Amino acid sequence: MAEPRVSVCIPCYNRQDYISEAIESVLAQTYPDFELIITDNCSTDRTVEIVKQYAAKDSRVRLYINDKNLGAISNFNRGLFYCRGEYVKFLCSDDLLCPRCLEVFVDVMTKNPDVSLVTSFTKAFAGDESVRDEKFFPSIGLINGNEAQKSLFFQGNWPGSPSSTMFRRKDLYIGLFNLMWKYWLGDFDMWIRLLGIGDAYVVPEILSKLRIHNKSESAMHSIDFRLTKERLQLANVAFEFPHIYGNLTKREKINIRYHLLKRLVREGYDQKGVSQKINMLKIGFSYSKIIFPLLLLKNLHRLFRRDKRSN
Repeated sequence: MAEPRVSVCIPCYNRQDYISEAIESVLAQTYPDFELIITDNCSTDRTVEIVKQYAAKDSRVRLYINDKNLGAISNFNRGLFYCRGEYVKFLCSDDLLCPRCLEVFVDVMTKNPDVSLVTSFTKAFAGDESVRDEKFFPSIGLINGNEAQKSLFFQGNWPGSPSSTMFRRKDLYIGLFNLMWKYWLGDFDMWIRLLGIGDAYVVPEILSKLRIHNKSESAMHSIDFRLTKERLQLANVAFEFPHIYGNLTKREKINIRYHLLKRLVREGYDQKGVSQKINMLKIGFSYSKIIFPLLLLKNLHRLFRRDKRSN
């Protein structure tokens, strides 16, 4: 049997109230060449029972039940382990795909071989019905990978949650979702690495719907100081490993750190300590050409005086 073109992955845990809608939105796609991989993280409700009913009716639906609860990010990686398709499309278990999502994304990836990450407009539902429009993105259509990568640090996670994106399975040589990030930076980190090896593409069409409720994946993405602090830590890691995350100039690195530190101050995190770091960055960026030579002369003067005394 030929391998499917697209692997749709739904990681889930205790989603009996939403899993049917998520599955139905995948099965209703206008693009039929896909497999639907569902990795259950030891649900204690009726989630598994519901998924088994779909798997019995449609051979494209494949259910895998973990032996133990792996945690959210590891469950995402579990789905990647079972993927066979050329393209990978995640769907959070409480979100929905619009009918043309796979068709449009596959078309973009096929026509743009240098694109490593594609995303689109989304709509929030069961609450605020606002549409994420082009003002949230750096631009519409094709975006240079290096520029897209930098904009992630300044504009935030504009590609969105895994429900909003698609990438190529062959690009997973960059690694899986990183377990070191606690506050939902696993996807943010993955997007940065993908944009280090290719371009981004933004489709100006609503192709996914994000459910907003107290326990939703999307609600957990809300920005607070913990997330910004972790994003700053990620920036520091990215700067140290350019072969993984892509190259940034010294000026770009300073600008990114400065921007994230300012966000921490606005969010009320250790304002005195962060403000001191911001001031140091200002000095380092604006006056380094003046201060560094003066410090060097001062140290040389001390050395000269010490040598003179020793003689």
